Amino acid sequence: MNITKDVIADLYPLYAEQECSPDTRALVDEYLRQHPQEADELQRVMKGRLPSRPAPAPSLEEVKALKEARRRVRLRGFVMGFAIFFSLAIFSVQVDNNGSKVHWLLLESPSEAGIFAVAGAVLWWIYFAIRNRSNSL
Repeated sequence: MNITKDVIADLYPLYAEQECSPDTRALVDEYLRQHPQEADELQRVMKGRLPSRPAPAPSLEEVKALKEARRRVRLRGFVMGFAIFFSLAIFSVQVDNNGSKVHWLLLESPSEAGIFAVAGAVLWWIYFAIRNRSNSL
């Protein structure tokens, strides 16, 4: 079997980290003896390699902070969605089955429209309070 440069290049990371079998190491060593210009490339790979230690796991405080931030963003999204709904519900219409008459909530039932407006205003106030609290942290 003919060992090509590409096969040896695929083995460089294992060779550099000393994670290959002794037979593979002997194969790469023999190839490098026959092709000294490739030894320079291997040296570049070994100098530029990443540290072999894994990245440290996130601490428990970081995980808690991420979960809390996720919860706040989700809550803020829900509150904003309901605030938009109640703000726009004031302008809702209902059309009869035959399409002859349009009923505007604001004109035909102003008390219900007022309830929607108050609910929307309260939800917008809650939204901005949550947003300001999140920005100050």
